[in-house]
Amino acid sequence: MKGRKKRFQWGYLLLAPALGFILFLEGSALFMMIAQSLGFLNYTGEDAFTFAHWQQLFSRNFFDNLMYSLKIALLASLICLAVVYPLCLSIQKMPGKKTWLSLWKIPLFIPALIACSLMGNIIAYNGALNTVLLALKVIDKPLSLRNDAWGVGALLTQVWKNIPFMLLILYSAIEAVRKDVLDAGRNLGAGRVRLFFEVTLPVTMPSALVATIMTFIKVFNDYTISKVMGPIYPSTLSNLMHKAAYTLNDWHSAACIGCLMVVTSIIFVKLYTWLSDQITRRLS
Repeated sequence: MKGRKKRFQWGYLLLAPALGFILFLEGSALFMMIAQSLGFLNYTGEDAFTFAHWQQLFSRNFFDNLMYSLKIALLASLICLAVVYPLCLSIQKMPGKKTWLSLWKIPLFIPALIACSLMGNIIAYNGALNTVLLALKVIDKPLSLRNDAWGVGALLTQVWKNIPFMLLILYSAIEAVRKDVLDAGRNLGAGRVRLFFEVTLPVTMPSALVATIMTFIKVFNDYTISKVMGPIYPSTLSNLMHKAAYTLNDWHSAACIGCLMVVTSIIFVKLYTWLSDQITRRLS
């Protein structure tokens, strides 16, 4: 007996106007970027197909900026993940948890420049952090964390700005974990740590994957925070791309950097998805 053919769902056509508009904008921008990286759409000269811009790109300057971008994005996403899990579990048990959730969402509505200003006042040479550490005699002299060579100022700002974003995704997933399963685990003698690693973590792993990937891509492609709070050298690829386009007027090299940023993000998504699948299989 032949199976019935699936009927086309005409309701999907309602997505066509918005989806088509997004695909057109994204597709045209991606097409222009790839074309410029190959020598076309030249604003200052003649169009000509060439790989010369790609050959000039791979220098020590580029790899230093690439490694810094990967480092700051990976550290920020992992630190946010490590903070958000216990934060979600704590908020669940607090009275007035809706109020606490609203308070934790405040950084989402603060522009990046204002966030840099706030964090800069805290970690400045004579800021609140150094004042407290000096008063507690933890350090002998103030720490220079803003625009430091290790990117600590930029990292702290990225973590503060992206914790609420990750909280929105993970809190709903943790809240959806069935309470009867947790109660059954407690009745069998499982403690909080074992319940987390054997119940909560495997169930919420897909949401954690999405939150980590999106946070990584946001930080990896960031321009403002790394420009204001990050080290002068190396910087992120976004800053290198801006410098190539607007300072050096080299739009072709800027397009090459943009293409590599897209490719790097895709590679990270594939790698992290594979790693998450391996962890999920072992946990289950």
